[in-house]
Amino acid sequence: MFEWGSRGAGDRGVSHVLGVVLLASAVIIGAVLIVQVGQQTIGDINDDANVELAEEVLLSVDQSFQRSDTNESVKIPDRVRSDVAVSDDAAYNLTLNGRSACSTGNRSLQTIRYQENGQQVGYQGGGVWRMTESGATMSSPPAVNYDNGALSVSFANISGQQIEGSSVAIQSNATAKRSHEAALQMALFTDASYEDARTGSISSPSYECTPSQVANATLTIENSSYSRAWADWARSTYDDQYVTVAPASVKPGETVHIRFALGDVTNPKFKVEDVTVKPVPSDPGKADVTATVRNTGGLEDTQDITLKHNQSGSPSEVDETVTLAGGESTTVSRSLSVSTAKPHNFTVESKQDEDYKIIKYASPHGTPSLDVTGNSIPATARLNQVPAAPVTVTNTGQMTADQEVAFRVNGTVRATRSVLVDPGESRTIDFGPSLPTSENGTYDLEVETGDDLYSQHTDDGHYFIVGDAGVFEISSVSPPGGLQSGDTATVEATVENTGDIRKSTDVEVRIENATSGSVVASQNTTLTLNGTRRGTESGTASVTSSPITVGSPQHYTYVVDTPDDTQTGSFVVGSSPPPLFEITAADVQNPVTPNNQTTVEFTVANTGGTEGKQTLRVEYNGTTHIAEDERLAPGKSVTLNRTVTAPGKPGKYLLTFSTANRSRQATLYVQPDSLLEGNGSTVTIQQSVNASVALKGADLEGLANPRFSSPYIFHAPVQMSLYVDNGSSQRSIGLWRGYENGDINGPYAEKRLVSDAYENPYSYSDSFEPGTEVSVFATAYDCDGYTRTDPSIKLADENYATAYCSDWDRYDTTTVSQTQNQRNLVILNDGDELPSFKQAAEYQRNIQDVLGSRVNDTGYLQLGDGERAFLYELSKKNAYPSNASEPDDPDYNDAVVLFTVNAIEKDVQTGPEYEFIDVNVPSKVDQTTDATLTAEVINVGGKSGEVTLKSSFDGNSTGTKSATIEPGETETVTFTLPTSSKTPGEYPYTASIAGSQKKASGNVRVGDTSEKFMQVDSVRGQSVIDSGDTATATVNITNVGGQAGTGNVSLRAKNNDDASPSFTTIDSEKISTILLPGETRQFTLDLPSSRGNYTYYAETSNSTSPEQSFFVGESNVVVNETQSVNIGAETYNTSELIERRGHAQRMTVEVRNNGTVGDEREVNLTIKNKSDGSTAFVGSKMVTVGSGDLTNTDPFPAWAGYDVDLDPGYYTYEVTVYDETASGTVADTATGEIYLKNVDETGATGNDSPVTVDSDTVTLGS
Repeated sequence: MFEWGSRGAGDRGVSHVLGVVLLASAVIIGAVLIVQVGQQTIGDINDDANVELAEEVLLSVDQSFQRSDTNESVKIPDRVRSDVAVSDDAAYNLTLNGRSACSTGNRSLQTIRYQENGQQVGYQGGGVWRMTESGATMSSPPAVNYDNGALSVSFANISGQQIEGSSVAIQSNATAKRSHEAALQMALFTDASYEDARTGSISSPSYECTPSQVANATLTIENSSYSRAWADWARSTYDDQYVTVAPASVKPGETVHIRFALGDVTNPKFKVEDVTVKPVPSDPGKADVTATVRNTGGLEDTQDITLKHNQSGSPSEVDETVTLAGGESTTVSRSLSVSTAKPHNFTVESKQDEDYKIIKYASPHGTPSLDVTGNSIPATARLNQVPAAPVTVTNTGQMTADQEVAFRVNGTVRATRSVLVDPGESRTIDFGPSLPTSENGTYDLEVETGDDLYSQHTDDGHYFIVGDAGVFEISSVSPPGGLQSGDTATVEATVENTGDIRKSTDVEVRIENATSGSVVASQNTTLTLNGTRRGTESGTASVTSSPITVGSPQHYTYVVDTPDDTQTGSFVVGSSPPPLFEITAADVQNPVTPNNQTTVEFTVANTGGTEGKQTLRVEYNGTTHIAEDERLAPGKSVTLNRTVTAPGKPGKYLLTFSTANRSRQATLYVQPDSLLEGNGSTVTIQQSVNASVALKGADLEGLANPRFSSPYIFHAPVQMSLYVDNGSSQRSIGLWRGYENGDINGPYAEKRLVSDAYENPYSYSDSFEPGTEVSVFATAYDCDGYTRTDPSIKLADENYATAYCSDWDRYDTTTVSQTQNQRNLVILNDGDELPSFKQAAEYQRNIQDVLGSRVNDTGYLQLGDGERAFLYELSKKNAYPSNASEPDDPDYNDAVVLFTVNAIEKDVQTGPEYEFIDVNVPSKVDQTTDATLTAEVINVGGKSGEVTLKSSFDGNSTGTKSATIEPGETETVTFTLPTSSKTPGEYPYTASIAGSQKKASGNVRVGDTSEKFMQVDSVRGQSVIDSGDTATATVNITNVGGQAGTGNVSLRAKNNDDASPSFTTIDSEKISTILLPGETRQFTLDLPSSRGNYTYYAETSNSTSPEQSFFVGESNVVVNETQSVNIGAETYNTSELIERRGHAQRMTVEVRNNGTVGDEREVNLTIKNKSDGSTAFVGSKMVTVGSGDLTNTDPFPAWAGYDVDLDPGYYTYEVTVYDETASGTVADTATGEIYLKNVDETGATGNDSPVTVDSDTVTLGS
């Protein structure tokens, strides 16, 4: 098998570069290099030995050239000296993309040759060659490396004549080296020749071959005695799929061309997709077969694409020859004859792939007719509800319908579905997810096929109305199990309000005889539940029957019914009935991206009368994904919580949950993994991103007085707005209104766009949430008056005078929006074909002027990662991209906007988290009064939630209370402490947040005491800290006695992690001044700071507080190594090279807290140019990496985002995490490299050039 780098010269010291060509020309003229050949003398051996010795000398010379910065010696033996000479008869030429303008020109390929008695050996091009009777052969390979699409050429530029004397003088000239390097580089890529570059006769060369678009390089060897050996070496070393040699047969002195494929050199693969079959309107006996063919490989290829059908008795086949470079695509289309009324398998195939459609014909001349024959689209929906909206289409024609079914809202296409419907068959499509339920309002809904149109208003007499509502959904049902004759049956259901607003309605639960259908028991329960706006509430409804008497096992059904949902099930009553595994809950976490994992939950209860074992299954896409045996006793249940892998294609998949007795279905939603989804004139954001829109060009203009001596360009006014629809509201942001009232098409705007001398303000960035629709809409105005102005615009070497519109016509406009002239805006991806190409007039900037190397020479887009191109036609209303093919047709270059995803915005969506703000209890009450405990709680988390507070008094619970709290909001809860039932004395109380260690405690005095009594009223302190931090407790002391006095207050704690924990005093303070009766004083006491789980309390000589918990953990924040760096729409590992197309606007780095407590950290990012070490970016961010106790939790992530604004180039980066801040110690570091390939309209920069010149010059002399 062919392997890269198989030629055996890999030990030559040439580094691999991130381009496709490395041209290294060693140019040596100095530094004495003398290589000792050994103790042999030429006079002792014959002619053959002389040749062998000369070959060794030349191999040593090659090594010396590679070490041209060292001092060595080469001794030329007497018998060889007079026969070694330097000649410059041969020449080489390196040419890119077969273009003579991208060439080094013919450069001398000097040869050091030993020749005697018809035998010779030579050093040429870094290789050693021998001439024999049968021709030239290679002894050592030339200095050419070719590996994985990257080429390195390193030839010595040798000068000097006949070798005389006993040694060779070799010297390196750094000045000549730099000049030679620069000239070779300039000659390869620009319109300057090598000679022009060396003499400096050209000052502003322009690119002829953009470095990022180099596809091949041809090395030409001319007038070399070793031509055949050069050709044989190339053929034997490399696969002819990547390296070709011409001519096939070579004689000494003939020219050899060695062509290397560069860049992506994977094998060509012509993928066939999107096959469609349509009737030919003018010839019903034929079918138009169309398909897209895309070369997903790297190398260009020419293939015959076969379009055929294999219906017996009616063969029809035709070939279409296509040539595609890597990444290119084309459409093939041919008409095939149909002569039989049978199913036809229409197939389109390449050498590597095929796709097909099976089309049925009821008649050879049949045509389809796809009608909308039914629908269950609802008339109303609540806000943000996703109800089902099934639509049935039926093919009443005589040929399979291969069509798009469009769903429109207020005339705008909201969704399309591709269907294949045979004659007489029907297909049901659910447009529920596309219903406009994100905003209240009245909507006109339509469904259109190629043959029919359904309008909800016209056909059903009403519009679709969206409004606020409460929705009662049944979340779970608990049925009875193991019932015997004479037992009562109880069915309980939990109902949740998933709607927006509060709702009060009846929930019916009933039990029926499964055989007769008679109602055994029924109960209506009125539930009043809050909706999502105030925190979703749930409630229960149940029914209990009277005793059920049966003579033999009898089945019963239960029904739970709300106005919005219904669930049914069954159970058995009777002696020893069989097991009945009832599915009581089934759910799947939606949505999920292709091939990723999601969670399914499956609850089963045995409602039968005996124990049993059954297999619980989850199936989808025709495959069983979960199958587990479970044994359940009567009345027992089990819940499976498992992960499954989603299918690889986006869509909706039906999941079937089943036991031996029952089955239930749910829908798995697989969403595309792209960040952006096109939707007509908008794009839909799939993840939280930061994105920007940048105006690249605007050319809605004409030329006045073209036949006279003073022509000028006149510009029509154009304004743009950013459209954002986040599902709950729409907004329009006027763009760049501070410049000429937002006219992006005037001469001043064009001056800013085309000249680097002026600031370009035409860019806007914002952050968008998932599900947000975004676009840039435009309005072009007619003009009632122009004014001549400066500047002139230089295009195609011509200076044009300009005129701006001084009198806008506000009534005669062309507007592109989500409802107007939608097709006047096309949104294109990388690899898409432009609607028109090279149609701009000579006074306009064409699409390549605007987008530069983002457009290739055949009119296809080569966009950077995360980019979309918005192209506008503003001179014609209701334009169609398919008409943009000839002059005067729509050209879609009136404005060009580039949409770029700068970064995925990541944040930890924390759940609700609660803290005490204050807990207030009176210090003292009389014996007849109950004290009131008032607790104020705040939700410091990221989501709304229900907090449960517990209270106790004198060691006994005084109840629990719950409250729903929105993020950042507070709630006050009160408890009654039964102090009136107590005798005089001091009693402890506590208030705690359920599910946490957070607690407030203290004491309350009941009745009077005549002595002084220093009571610990309250103790408030943190529950968790990092080991590097300190914490205190606030202690309130009140003298509840009858006399004034002083005393001490102490805080004591024990570490429960110690082998023998015991309380010790951590801190204490003296009550130094007299505390009067009824007076309160506050003290701040230190808590422990060493790691551990503590119990602590505060005490005086009279009083001790209830114990509280306190945790001292340790944070450990490091840079995550896997998928931790985000640029644009992609994430990368720190250990891999980050290789992208285009610039990098924003870079985000993920850190993780592997410790036991949350904290803050400073994260620094430093980026440097790899070429010279200069700093390209330095930034610092503080991130919060969790809060509170993180024990037994997964590592807590946080993201530090930086606006790096990197141009294409090659960079290194270092991420540094500090303990606390940059003034502290370094906690962790990570380093990596970034290679940004150039797609900018200004061409490549030096940092990303795929051709690098690194050379020395060599002069030989005695």
